[in-house]
Amino acid sequence: MNIGVVNLRVRLFGVRSLKEKRGILRRLMNDLRKKYNISISEVGAHDSKNFFEIGIAMVNTDKAFIEKVFDAIIDYLELYPGMEVEEAEREVW
Repeated sequence: MNIGVVNLRVRLFGVRSLKEKRGILRRLMNDLRKKYNISISEVGAHDSKNFFEIGIAMVNTDKAFIEKVFDAIIDYLELYPGMEVEEAEREVW
């Protein structure tokens, strides 16, 4: 059994308030949970309207599959309007 964890720091563009950021983040996290069957949580930058930090975890028997899913998630975020992935730290054991 393999466990993968990725921490992402994402910049938001055009967000005017924390309430707007939280709405965007809530929708995004629900979309990612449904699409990729992952565990996800906001882990930092709680008081910033321009950034968010999320942690994602996944368990699978195949390390390559976990890496593939993490790549797909990062690509998905890069294509999401008004966002840019600034930092991605990942580990798979």
